[in-house]
Amino acid sequence: MKINATKNTPFVELSPEGLMIIQGRSIMDDPTTFFAPILHWISECKAPIFTLEVRMEYMNTSSSKLILYLLKTIKEYYNTRNIFVKWYYESDDEDMLDMGKDFEAITRIPIDFYEMQVDEG
Repeated sequence: MKINATKNTPFVELSPEGLMIIQGRSIMDDPTTFFAPILHWISECKAPIFTLEVRMEYMNTSSSKLILYLLKTIKEYYNTRNIFVKWYYESDDEDMLDMGKDFEAITRIPIDFYEMQVDEG
């Protein structure tokens, strides 16, 4: 399943092998409707290992709450040993790095952080 990005919503790719990629910007006022089928997909996914790649440029407060809820949902359906989260952030974006670290502390899901260089020009 793929959801193409818009100016307010991120690109999302979900594979039956348990890989989810979320990328782009999420600046929706009410992201619940957007994330509902994604949360349902998590509950139906039967892969033995779940990998989430977060490659967000920006997300507003309501979207960040849904990403946290998404992580909690993944934890509900998978043993923490079988969850792999890769959190990508731009080298000059400390807020996105801090958000990932906060989510790691709240959910107790280990997150691997990857710094991406900012494209100049």
